[in-house]
Amino acid sequence: MPIDLNILIGGAAGQGVHSITTPLARSLVRAGARVVVVQDYQSRIRGGHIFNVLRVSDVPLAGPREGVDLLVALNQETVALHLPELAPGGLLIYDAEQVQEVPPGVPALGLSLEELLPGTQAGEIAVNAGASGAVLGLLELPVAGLAEMLAESFAAKGEEVAGWNRQAATRGWELAQKFPHAVSLAGLTPPPTPWLLMSGHEAVAVGALMAGLTFISGYPMTPWTSLFNAVAQRALKYGVVLEQAEDEICAINMAIGASYAGARAMTGTSGGGFCLMTEAVGLAAMTETPLVVVVAQRPGPSTGLPTRTSQGDLQFVLWAGQDDSPRAVLAPGSPAQGYAVALKAFDLAERYQIPVFILTDQYFADSQHTCRVEDFPARRIPFALETEPAGGVYERYALTESGISPRRLPGFGPELVVADSDEHTPDGHLTEDLRVRVQMHEKRLRKLTALAGEMRGLTTAGDPEAPVVLLCWGSSRGPVSEAVSRLAAQGVAARMVHLSELWPFPREPVLSALEGAKKLVVVEQNASGQLMRLLRQETGLVGTQAVRRYDGRPFTPEYILRGLSGVV
Repeated sequence: MPIDLNILIGGAAGQGVHSITTPLARSLVRAGARVVVVQDYQSRIRGGHIFNVLRVSDVPLAGPREGVDLLVALNQETVALHLPELAPGGLLIYDAEQVQEVPPGVPALGLSLEELLPGTQAGEIAVNAGASGAVLGLLELPVAGLAEMLAESFAAKGEEVAGWNRQAATRGWELAQKFPHAVSLAGLTPPPTPWLLMSGHEAVAVGALMAGLTFISGYPMTPWTSLFNAVAQRALKYGVVLEQAEDEICAINMAIGASYAGARAMTGTSGGGFCLMTEAVGLAAMTETPLVVVVAQRPGPSTGLPTRTSQGDLQFVLWAGQDDSPRAVLAPGSPAQGYAVALKAFDLAERYQIPVFILTDQYFADSQHTCRVEDFPARRIPFALETEPAGGVYERYALTESGISPRRLPGFGPELVVADSDEHTPDGHLTEDLRVRVQMHEKRLRKLTALAGEMRGLTTAGDPEAPVVLLCWGSSRGPVSEAVSRLAAQGVAARMVHLSELWPFPREPVLSALEGAKKLVVVEQNASGQLMRLLRQETGLVGTQAVRRYDGRPFTPEYILRGLSGVV
């Protein structure tokens, strides 16, 4: 049987939850384990309960699950909140100075400064590093790799601090040896090519850089900020100009200006910030300027739940901006898809001269998955620019059958490149000739015909002939695919249809994928059923059941299966 272990690490913000999670997760991946890390945190700098869940296996994992096998508690609140989730035979590891009460009968390992690093002033360092070492000890994995990683991570703080971390991890590992090894990972072997532990936003950032990103602007807003930071960490190496704007209005207009001048540009925000960007979406469409916009969803309205997850902005992004204008909307479901979607977004924006939106969310943004290097193949996105002499008057918005006009960059040739946010003539000058207005509007919308043929981001899993179909989009892909697998194990034939490319809506591929469905269940993280409404609008199909979640936490296979009671 495959190993499937859930490790929950909880405490107050500022207590070091991440300082345990990060080196532990990386050590497990280096040892050959498959890991998914999911973060749950509140909108505050210090205080408030936060926790990370590491799901560990010796086989590939699609996403998180419910339940706890090892509970690492840095305070009493974590024990109170999560001990009821501890599985039979599970173990509690706790900070003996912060946790005063442990219910009787619960197998528990208390860690204290005096036991881990007696006679030092290590403070929280001791318990955090000791807990990481204890987990590896319980799993029968060596501690040497973790100790080395901790030493590297804390080298900047001096040899004494680095040494404390090594010693505490080793001592925690030793203390864990007195407990039975309920789950052993001793048989794991490190992969011949090192695996990656990568979040969704890190993957999108790498994809953008591979696509040739040279300019990014934005204003910090959770959960978009993690993507902005991921690019910032690599900006110097890859020659990217990064600008933290004073607000989202400025951010998107700067990106449009950079793209007009020839940069490959991207901006992004979260739902509340995108409210401010909507007028400029129309500017990009009217001036036919390539632009990639990331909208990282979180629950609303207004400030909502800033650090939780949602899929509530689909309809907003589909129709944002005044009047009709062409656009593409993509929504990756895994880090590998995030990389591929970023590449495609820049390709479509460049060739069709339109804004392209990438919809992510907090769960996708912050969750980390074990990935392989081959999941991220190299690819270059060429510039779609006219470089030959115009041979007469250059018309930036020439009327063409495809709707795509010859694009040149201002200042790179003798031709005058004119752009206007008002309706304009083919050469770019403002007009109020209503006949020209109709011609230009129809020209822009003709792009959608060819663009629709490029929407192929549909993946399936499960029995292709099954009468029960679970339709989903974006980050729900992993939990839904696992729910389908669990149904198969119970003898219930089901299949998943997942969309990562939502607009123009891939009508024919969706109709083909849903053929033979007797029960169509639409799974999404919003209250109004936004994909279900889009499906009906574009195909006439009506879902027979909906599984929706909008409490700010991500889907799990267990949640989905509970929602299917009475359907299967």
